[in-house]
Amino acid sequence: MDGDKDISIRFIQILNRSLPAKKKTLKELLLEDKPSIKNRDGSTHLFDRKELEKLAAMVPEQERGRLRLPLYLEMSASMERGSIKISGRLECMIIKKILYGDEPSKDKYAEDIKDYMIIYYPHLLKIRKELETTTQFMFTI
Repeated sequence: MDGDKDISIRFIQILNRSLPAKKKTLKELLLEDKPSIKNRDGSTHLFDRKELEKLAAMVPEQERGRLRLPLYLEMSASMERGSIKISGRLECMIIKKILYGDEPSKDKYAEDIKDYMIIYYPHLLKIRKELETTTQFMFTI
């Protein structure tokens, strides 16, 4: 049984090799001529400046040094199929603004911003369309 777990962990590591070696803050990325990060596999991930500016418009200026990018869209074998977890209060606020705008949320769980939220595949399409370079998939067990 331990062998199966080792194989699963190795598989997850392979899936996540394109994640950043170290995230950067929105504030740091806005100061760069060509905003980018190095990934674990040695490749470079480039951020679209328009997306960064869109995020900057959503996030209070004093929070830009706290928002670390890219935002992770966590997919886990332990969660319901088609569900994606977003972690972090600031990250959840951004995702809710993308999904629902500034109007009162249609989401029955959106009374206040939590430390995490679960979204589903239809939400994912909208998020990835608007934040293609500032979000990345992360896989967990």
